[in-house]
Amino acid sequence: MTDESQHVQRGRPFKKGQSGNPKGRPKGSRNRTTLIAQAVLDVQAEALVKAAVELALKGNPACLKICLERLLPLKKDAPIDFRLPEMGSSADIPKLFASVRTTLDEGGITPSEARTLIDMTGVFHKLIESVEFEHRLSALEETQNRR
Repeated sequence: MTDESQHVQRGRPFKKGQSGNPKGRPKGSRNRTTLIAQAVLDVQAEALVKAAVELALKGNPACLKICLERLLPLKKDAPIDFRLPEMGSSADIPKLFASVRTTLDEGGITPSEARTLIDMTGVFHKLIESVEFEHRLSALEETQNRR
């Protein structure tokens, strides 16, 4: 006495390759557990930080590591106190290398800063080469046009 229209399909009601939830979970939605944990942290954050710092000061290595990694800002690049010499042609690149090396030897810059400056010379060199090439090409074209 079951009618075909009242038949409830069991098992796999969706076609192969078709999701049962095509829109999926909304972007940015958070789990209930995460929301509860965030609410607790919002209330107790200051006390937790103080406790972690106190334990770190008492010598707890895990808390010390957390405090150093999370509470102290990471060292970021600082401006380099170095004046780049003028570079008008490829012949000026050795002057730049010499200037960087002298400043490094005198302790004015660190080895990593020297490396950064030397890497920049590659960019300068390519730029100068392309400008010099353009001048040479223009001169050749002008010579060809005169003939």
